[in-house]
Amino acid sequence: MSRFQPFMSPAPAPRRLPLAGFYFLYFASVGIILPFLPAYFRSLSLSATQVGVLLGLSPAISLLAPHLWGHLADRTGRAARVLTGLTLGAALAFGWVSTARTFPALMATMALYACFASSFTPLMDTLTLHHVARTGDTFARVRLFGSVGFITSTVLFGLFASGVDQTVVRVPLVLLSALVPWSLLLKDSTAPDRRLHPLAGLRLLRHPDMRWLLAGTSLHWLACAPFHGTFSIHVMELGLTPTVVGLVAGLGVLAEVGVMAFYPRLTGSWTPRQVLAFAFAASAVRWGGMALTSTAWGLVGLAPLHGLTFGAFYVASVAFLSRRVPPELRASGQALFAAVTFGFGGLVGYVSSGAGYDWLGGHRLFAVAGVLELVAALLVLRAVAAPAEARGLCAGASG
Repeated sequence: MSRFQPFMSPAPAPRRLPLAGFYFLYFASVGIILPFLPAYFRSLSLSATQVGVLLGLSPAISLLAPHLWGHLADRTGRAARVLTGLTLGAALAFGWVSTARTFPALMATMALYACFASSFTPLMDTLTLHHVARTGDTFARVRLFGSVGFITSTVLFGLFASGVDQTVVRVPLVLLSALVPWSLLLKDSTAPDRRLHPLAGLRLLRHPDMRWLLAGTSLHWLACAPFHGTFSIHVMELGLTPTVVGLVAGLGVLAEVGVMAFYPRLTGSWTPRQVLAFAFAASAVRWGGMALTSTAWGLVGLAPLHGLTFGAFYVASVAFLSRRVPPELRASGQALFAAVTFGFGGLVGYVSSGAGYDWLGGHRLFAVAGVLELVAALLVLRAVAAPAEARGLCAGASG
């Protein structure tokens, strides 16, 4: 049996509950923050460029923070307790966002929040991969609970919110606060490595296939920034309602859940890098379509492609990394992926999409994003095949 066989086999639901619940609660908060917070910032009389700068703080800080927290988790073998500290810090920091009204004050509070929240995903994915190796569960089937949380909060908030106001901050704050006690249910399962060098994770970049992978995924995330950072602004300026934002995000994440739940069956013998290239090409179609439509039905019709834009992209990326990163460097490897993809890609993407929206407008900005996705697809195909690559994720999460 391949050492990556656990990606396929189901485990008893009770053993999955602590991880699934954390994913659900955290991404339920993201389901409000990601699509609606830009419009909330805009309601405070900030320009689209200022909004882009605020959204770029998290990826900027994630260039460094995940490395520090990931190294601490690997060195101590206490990833779960490190995550508890991060949830407490994130909840306190986000509470101060609700009191900020000026651009400098928002800069300070969002930067503090990012110091903690930017490391949630790599540590959670690390704990999940250890759980997979120990129980025979499937990474995608645990991670999809985060997508369920996202779609639940996004749709409900979009349907019941009367407008963009303080509730955009208050509801996520409640969810983030609930993460603190819930994180105490998470268990560590790895031995500490006190001899681990602080730069051990960065040394993974010596492998050419890792560099090509990260080049493609970071460019993909850069191309996603116009959607994540300016979509709600674009919708409002088209004269549409917040319900459209909720429906587009909700339907997109519903497709994401479906892709994650049936990933092995959908991809067959495809390798993760082939899945990534296809996902990026489909994303190019998605952004190109958004460059051409101004109607609610047109935007909603393109939303299911999000299942490939994020769902297939994320699971295939983790599958690629799982073969190339040693178990003792798992948190550091996930942190490197987060820093380069979501940190560098997000930073450049959010800042440029904010300025680009002021300069080009929504439709032309999405057209540029579509072109970038095609380049990302070509880059990821340059990643060198591993010996077991032909078996794909179903036979070992190879890359």
